[in-house]
Amino acid sequence: MEENFVNISGTPTHVITWGRWIEDAIEDVPEIVLCIPGNPGLVGFYTEFLSSLYEKLEKKIPVWIIGHSGHEEVVENSKIQVPCLRGNEKLFDLDGQLQHKKEFIQRFVPANTKIHLIGHSIGAWMVIQLLEEQTIRDRVKKCYLLFPTLERMLDSPNGWNFTKIGVPLYTTVGFLIPLFNRLPKALQIFGIQLYFWLLNIPKTVLNTALEYSKAPVMEKVIFLAKDEMARVCNLDSKLIEKHMPLLKLYYGTTDGWVPVEYYNQLCSRFPEIDAELDKQCIDHAFVLRYSGSMSHIVSKMIENHSDLLN
Repeated sequence: MEENFVNISGTPTHVITWGRWIEDAIEDVPEIVLCIPGNPGLVGFYTEFLSSLYEKLEKKIPVWIIGHSGHEEVVENSKIQVPCLRGNEKLFDLDGQLQHKKEFIQRFVPANTKIHLIGHSIGAWMVIQLLEEQTIRDRVKKCYLLFPTLERMLDSPNGWNFTKIGVPLYTTVGFLIPLFNRLPKALQIFGIQLYFWLLNIPKTVLNTALEYSKAPVMEKVIFLAKDEMARVCNLDSKLIEKHMPLLKLYYGTTDGWVPVEYYNQLCSRFPEIDAELDKQCIDHAFVLRYSGSMSHIVSKMIENHSDLLN
């Protein structure tokens, strides 16, 4: 595993790879897996899932993940820092994140290398938008959309909770986050461990949660989520139909962001679509507790579409 911050669209971006680093010459690599995360887009949440996936693919296909712009801070002595949100909103909204992923693919994936493109949650929405760029679509082998937030986010149970409870709460007590950041690290860790214990979250993502708790990161996460609520409304049926041969969708049965009725209505509207309903009660935020299960599921999907594993 290799990781570093790379300057993408003027923003230092956390990238992790298994198998081949992005700046290595990979013209001889026929296929890669590229994961676009949900929100928050901190790559540390996905390391267990993708490390397991790389192993299950017999280490034959490099696996990459690119974090979202602004969702992680770099060390203080870095030559380039993450721009602040104020005055740079266009870097961190949905369109900015989409341009960020386009630049990454066009810079680092050779035209002759095929991509197995994984999109989780809002990452699935970004994947479908990326297919509108012909130079990217030509590189794509298959897209695997996991717990995809493609429509009516505001109308979902979690959308209601976020807008009616989460945003007002953040607006009211958000000033406490910088105060929390000023606490000794041991106290920050204790507070997060207590939160994890209450919600039964594994400690494996503790360091990533510490990064997430930073005030500049959290404000960009909230900012992107607000844009999602405003923008991801009606399903873009034309895009679904246009790119259907490249799409594999995986829906949950306990998903507060994507209720089962969204899956049922999608299948009714597009009877030929390759969509599957989870049978294991895996959470929308699968990277917290179900990385092993999802890596097995996704590896089987990739095996069905890879020339290297058949």
